[in-house]
Amino acid sequence: MVTSIVLVLLMLAAGCIGNVRDEIITELPDDWKTKTQRTISQPQLVQFDSCDDMEYSLKASIAEEYRTELLQAVEEQYYYGWGMFDDGMVAESAMDGDSMASTGSSQPQTRTQGEDFSGTNNQEQGVDEADFIKTDGYYIYVLQGSSLSIMEIPEFGEIEFASNSSIEGSPISMMLQDDRLIVLSSYNPWSINSEDDLYEYLRWGGEYSQWRVNSLTKYTTFDISNRSSPEIIQELYLEGYSVDAREIDGSIRAITHSWLNIPGLSNWLNMPSAYYELQWDDPERKTYREMIAYETIQANDEVLEAIALEDLVPKIYQRVGGEIIEHDMRSESCENFAQPMDGFSRGFTNILSLDLFSTTFDFESDHLLSNHPLVYASKDALVLTENSWDWWWFWGQDEVDEMTNIHTFDISVPGVTTYTGSGRIDGQILNQFCISEHEGVLRIATTVGQWNRWWMDDPEPMSSSIVTLVRGVNPETDQQVLLEYGRLDGIAEDERIWSARFVEDRAYLVTFEQIDPLWTIDLSDPATPKILGELEVPGVSTYIHPLHDGMLLTIGMGPAGEDGLGLDWSSTRLSTFNISDLTQPAVADTLMLSPVNDPEDNRWTWSYSEAKYEHKAFQYWGPKEMLAVPLSTYRYIESHDEDVGYHWSYEYISKAIIVNVDEATGSMSIHGEVNHSSLLNDEGRNHWWGGNENIRRTIFMGDYIYAISGAGITAHHLDTMELSDVVMFEVEYPEYAYYDY
Repeated sequence: MVTSIVLVLLMLAAGCIGNVRDEIITELPDDWKTKTQRTISQPQLVQFDSCDDMEYSLKASIAEEYRTELLQAVEEQYYYGWGMFDDGMVAESAMDGDSMASTGSSQPQTRTQGEDFSGTNNQEQGVDEADFIKTDGYYIYVLQGSSLSIMEIPEFGEIEFASNSSIEGSPISMMLQDDRLIVLSSYNPWSINSEDDLYEYLRWGGEYSQWRVNSLTKYTTFDISNRSSPEIIQELYLEGYSVDAREIDGSIRAITHSWLNIPGLSNWLNMPSAYYELQWDDPERKTYREMIAYETIQANDEVLEAIALEDLVPKIYQRVGGEIIEHDMRSESCENFAQPMDGFSRGFTNILSLDLFSTTFDFESDHLLSNHPLVYASKDALVLTENSWDWWWFWGQDEVDEMTNIHTFDISVPGVTTYTGSGRIDGQILNQFCISEHEGVLRIATTVGQWNRWWMDDPEPMSSSIVTLVRGVNPETDQQVLLEYGRLDGIAEDERIWSARFVEDRAYLVTFEQIDPLWTIDLSDPATPKILGELEVPGVSTYIHPLHDGMLLTIGMGPAGEDGLGLDWSSTRLSTFNISDLTQPAVADTLMLSPVNDPEDNRWTWSYSEAKYEHKAFQYWGPKEMLAVPLSTYRYIESHDEDVGYHWSYEYISKAIIVNVDEATGSMSIHGEVNHSSLLNDEGRNHWWGGNENIRRTIFMGDYIYAISGAGITAHHLDTMELSDVVMFEVEYPEYAYYDY
């Protein structure tokens, strides 16, 4: 943690950068460039005692972050990641009971999810994850372009248009329960009409023409008791980006991350013209950088000293009758804001708890000063994980290892989110499937080693671990903590985790360097996790789906060559693993999938399947032992017209491959395919697909499968794979995509 003495001196420093002078300042304090040593304490969340305390801590964090970036610019002559090169060139980022109310038709029978139709492929049973496709068995709800489209399913195999509602912003995902639906959309402040009341709330006043945030997340709640005419009953805008959302029995936890713009602060060196006239290796260039960095640090401190706390924290806005009501999410003493004990982030992770069925504006908000979080939820626990420190924390501090903070919350009471403790583990967590809560024990799969330290000559080698944690209380501070209960280290030296899955008292890991080992791990005694078996196979699995206790189904990529080493990134491979004997896992079957019959034809681009990277695109239907996998590719087509001459166009291939999976033996075979290619390549329809050319989701309903792409929705009979119904989306270009029926 940066010492308070240094921060106080920084904040009291005077100066103004103004217009940079051409003369060189050579007299600077001797210790102004001293790198502040980071000291590591604990990750436990500490509520602020007062808003003054919060203001001081937040400003100190911002000051040190900007100071570190400026010092890095002095030493390195350029920024890594976002920023400016020394010569002024912009650097590229290195990151990269169902309701039956309807349009009037009566429903002949009850349709039950999991028995009659498939829903979202959720990680945990009973915990629904936000997605842009939802169904209740009677209707399919689709977010496309800027619209919420509702299609009725009078009988399985049929589709009838019910309604189309405009969504403000760019729809991201939605949550559905009975007659309530919440749509989450991303809302760019630049798109706000200047006559909208919201416009003035989001602009910085005075001399600065800048938005408070770069993005808002809008929550639009619909009453859909009449699907032919959905009614908006609540509109909320939260400053920040949408991270994820979960719904349990109508209770929503929506997580966003806020990063506020602060006008007047600078993390780049605004160099004078004389600087660029010097040779690259001229020592005076560094003197210039030091002078400008010192003045910029002073100017930043003045900006921070003058700014109010309310301009440093996110707000929520409510639209009522066309007017905007601003809600300050700070409680009277800011106790609903917290930060880790050694936390040093200026970002806010916001947990918004909403009741889908509430008739009034009622929400609970909890806020963490943290880095961008990863979200996991069981029915009773919400878990947020974050890198313990942001990238700038590590600069010049190579002895500090990557670590991950884990914060847990009790969500067993609808609408209430209660903090239950924090812990910290070594390494980094790949995704939500590396986290699991079972019978009060938290299990984490992590990769350790300084594999993200691109500037180090000899970083610590990678390996993976399983760590179990339980809730406890620190007897010295009475703080709620997560205590390490057990651990298993040294899994797969020099490799990292590519996929993980926890199932009751078992864990399955896939790691990879040149060949893909599948690890089976016993967690029946969480104090002593044990490796039971290991199996090496070519390629890699990126998602693991348990069929039953004795069989796993995975999707991933095949090997790159005959030697079985490396990866063929263009391939999609399914594998089944027999784990009836956990000490001797075995490959049951493998199946390579391609969207075209001639994948070696180099005119096709690499094929793509969203299911390799997004589990919601992976749709396994147990009642029929079938799997639907979306696959797509495209190629350029050259044509000649007497009027315009030669021109190029795209030919799209967009399919969902249906695979038979024998759960007893693991054998797989292609059952058939749903092909949207002709819908996308129809020359009579002048469309701009906006990146939605692929089949992205599938839904099994009775004896039919529904497939959704940017072109439309189709229904095919699973026995014959014949088309039974289709609804086309009409997309107009060039202003923006919207859909009509």
